[in-house]
Amino acid sequence: MSRSSEYSYELEIERKRQIYLNRISATTEEYYHRYYKTFLDMKNNGLSAYIPSEMKRLESDLSQLRNLLIVDPEEARELSFEVGSYIRSMSSLAISAREQFERLERMRVENLRAEREYQHSILMDEYFKILKNIKNPIVINYSKEGLQELKEEIESGNLTSITDLKEKSEYVISEAKIKAAEWKDYTINKNRKKDVAQSIGEVEERVNKENIEDQEKTKEFISRIRKLRADLESGALDTNTIEASVVEIENALDDTLITEETRREMVLAIVNQFKSQEFIVEKPQLVKVDGKNFVKIVAKQPSGKRAVCNIDLKGKIAYKFDNYVGMTCLKDIEKFNVALDKVYSIKLSDERVLWQNPDRLSMDANSLPNNEGRNA
Repeated sequence: MSRSSEYSYELEIERKRQIYLNRISATTEEYYHRYYKTFLDMKNNGLSAYIPSEMKRLESDLSQLRNLLIVDPEEARELSFEVGSYIRSMSSLAISAREQFERLERMRVENLRAEREYQHSILMDEYFKILKNIKNPIVINYSKEGLQELKEEIESGNLTSITDLKEKSEYVISEAKIKAAEWKDYTINKNRKKDVAQSIGEVEERVNKENIEDQEKTKEFISRIRKLRADLESGALDTNTIEASVVEIENALDDTLITEETRREMVLAIVNQFKSQEFIVEKPQLVKVDGKNFVKIVAKQPSGKRAVCNIDLKGKIAYKFDNYVGMTCLKDIEKFNVALDKVYSIKLSDERVLWQNPDRLSMDANSLPNNEGRNA
């Protein structure tokens, strides 16, 4: 007797969730290491001085991200998306600030050193102390003119009170911080297109690097990425929308890889079960037809009994047990189905008998009947 059937398959909820968590954890950890390297590079290149608050936020977020990877991978992934959305602009901002203000800062420090040698008074000492406490070169640049006016007031004798000096300098510095923030916003917006283009390039690199079995999915991802790049260049979509679309591709890519990992679990379970039923199992083959694919497993016994399984990515398994005498085929099928459930926690449902024949030698066991357009 021979019989061929199709089922829907599904891993138990806990195992499916673990595969999901393992996947997003691995992906997020990879991004964490990339972001942490960027942080260290900016720090080692002295960029912290130009964007201290942004660097402090990044350091805090990276620390939290590292901890979440252990206790809550889902929350870690959400935080990694948030970090990814601003870390690129941080790098562009810091480099732009250094290029614009580094030379001015060196000149200012040299001038201050020279002035200290010639001017000594309690009020002037307080003035230099105020200057020394301003750490951000961008704020220093925008406060330079106002502070220079205070210095001239001290030298002319129009400013004689330390209290007045502090009040006036605080106002100058406050205004400088506002201008510095405006400069940051302007610079971030100016570099926004370049930063978003970088995010598109990163997801494209990941799609090309991942060993995606589903060719159609790979083509779909590449097509979406190319369209996003074209929309960015043409201005058809704003940068925020494009960035959100990049995140959608990241999630879809993870979903695809999780689906493929689920199938690998299914393949391993079937191979092991065939072996436990004294079949000799050939190496599973990934069969690709018209952009779609399924894994084919062929198992044989010395007596001539054979079994063929096709497992797709849509949650379907089609199998055929062939070359059996009488109804013994049904016993092996029942043992196979029960073991998948009880031993491997794989639920089979929606049974559909594709074909059966009582003849012992009916069809070639290396083939299955048509199954949703597929030929094994």
